[in-house]
Amino acid sequence: MVAALTNESATSKSVYFAHCTSEMIFITHLLAEGPEKLAGPLLADTYVTLLKGRNAWYGQMLAKGELSPDMGDSISGKGMIQGVSAVEAFFELLSHSSLNVLHPEENKPVAPVELCPILKTLYKILISREHSSSEAILQALRDENQNDPRERIEIAQSHAFYMPSLLGQS
Repeated sequence: MVAALTNESATSKSVYFAHCTSEMIFITHLLAEGPEKLAGPLLADTYVTLLKGRNAWYGQMLAKGELSPDMGDSISGKGMIQGVSAVEAFFELLSHSSLNVLHPEENKPVAPVELCPILKTLYKILISREHSSSEAILQALRDENQNDPRERIEIAQSHAFYMPSLLGQS
């Protein structure tokens, strides 16, 4: 979506990549006792997926208005767009108030999803349809109230967030 909305702006795509990977690192620290670093082949695969995978194609088609989230996540000729169900699953998993973490700035307990603004925005675009336009993703990137991606990574790496009960949630 970011690529299509910004005419392939390398800067915008890099900002999006930074925010997405910081959220992935945060989520990984919640789900894994010994999280691997998002580096090497894993980072390369994530990068390629964002550049040219089915999910990238789907996002670009949404942003151009050639597809709509109402059309579903199984697209003829492309197959299943796994990113849609992944957004829904992670959003729902990280929304449980019983899994609260301490918000770094507000110093109060919040559901983990509150520290993932990109995930929240994608959920509002793809699943709940609260945002009728994919342009909301650009607003999320510009939101001055969200944490710097580096801060989110530091939070994840410096706090004992691992919650084995997360994966047992239904």
